[in-house]
Parts: sequence; structure tokens; C-alpha cells
Amino acid sequence: MEENEKESQNQDEVKQEASETAEELKNETVNTVKQVKESMKNVDVKEEAKVTKGFVTEMLKNPLGKIEEIAQDTSNKHFKTAIIFVIVWVIASLLGSISFRYFSWRLLGSTLLGYIKTILAPLLTVVVMSVIIFLMNKKEKKSLITVLTTVTTAKLPVIIAEVISLLVLFSSNISKITSKISGFCSIISTIFLYFAIRDLYGEKEEKVAFKNFVIIEAIYVVISFVISYLGIYI
Repeated sequence: MEENEKESQNQDEVKQEASETAEELKNETVNTVKQVKESMKNVDVKEEAKVTKGFVTEMLKNPLGKIEEIAQDTSNKHFKTAIIFVIVWVIASLLGSISFRYFSWRLLGSTLLGYIKTILAPLLTVVVMSVIIFLMNKKEKKSLITVLTTVTTAKLPVIIAEVISLLVLFSSNISKITSKISGFCSIISTIFLYFAIRDLYGEKEEKVAFKNFVIIEAIYVVISFVISYLGIYI
């Protein structure tokens, strides 16, 4: 009898925790959407270009220090810059997927669907990883905006590689070089992501930090596999 009561109590606690987590994620999502809209109002292109250039320079000089700074920043002052990076990523991916030579009005519908999937891929890459980290982080909770900014920063090498890969549009022969660059940048980005997760968790013990990283990556791989059935590869 007591065991049944304990089991029932545990189930109630799990349901309550799941409900609280869902509500927290909902509130964070609403707040994030509002912040995105607010950040995109009255954008000064010259000023943002200057800020973005300075951000990239700081990343090149001290990438791990910059990632740690962003992970611990509660003001989210770099969120607009992160949005710009994602926009650049989306545009670069879209341009890279467009084939003007083989364009056909007859296949316009399926082509547009393919372009939509291409646009969604970078967005989902950042969002899925960020949501996993946000939900899994129970030790040192950070806002979803902070997590999104930090993850986007860790993905900066991949974004740069995507932009560089556009050189293929001018010469297909250069793909041998751009593919090598993309592979290298992907490795660097994975390393950056490890430190991003460690800093977001506030974890100083490397064994625990690595364990958290592996768990999060495993969950991400499973989710990305499921999403791939929709023709979206993240």
C-alpha cells in the first residue's frame, strides 16, 4: 500500500515538474520572440556592421574568452549580433542551394519547398541545440536568449565556412578547398560548443562538463535524425 502511494506521489511530482518545465519554456519562447522583434526595429546597418566586425575580431583573438563572456552575460547585449549571424547563415545557405541554370517553372513548387527547408535548417540547428541545453541545465539556469546567443557564437566557424563556400558559385573547382575549410570549421565549432555548454552550466570539473556535452549531443543527434525525415538536415 505504501509503495503504491509512493509511486503515485512520484508520478505526480514528475507530471508537475514536466508541467512547470513546459510553462517555463513557453514563457522563455514568448520573451525570445519579443526580443527578436525588438532587436530588429530601427536597425542601423552601418553601426551593426561595425559591431559585428568588432565581435568577429574579438572571437579571432580570444574565442573561448568571448564564449565565456557571452554565456555569463545577463544583459544579452550581443543578442542582436547573434540574430545577424543567423540571418547571414540562412542567406548563405539559400544562395548556395539556388541553381539558376536548372530552374524550371514546372518544378517551382517542389523547388520552393526545398528552399524553405534550406532556410529552416540553420534556424533549427541553433534552436534545437539551445532548447536542449536550456531544458537540461538545472544547475545554473540561463535565459533562453543567453543560450541562443552563446550557441550561435559557437557556430560562428560554421557560418563563416558557409559564406566561404559561396565561392563555388563562381567556380566549381574551388569546392575541393571549400569542403576542406567546412570540415575544419565544423570541428572547431564542435570544440567551441563544448566550452559553450560548460560555461552555460557553470561547470568547472571537466569530467562532468564532458558528460553533459555528450548527453546533449546524443539528444541532438536523435532529434536531428527524426527531423531529417522531413527533408531538413541540421
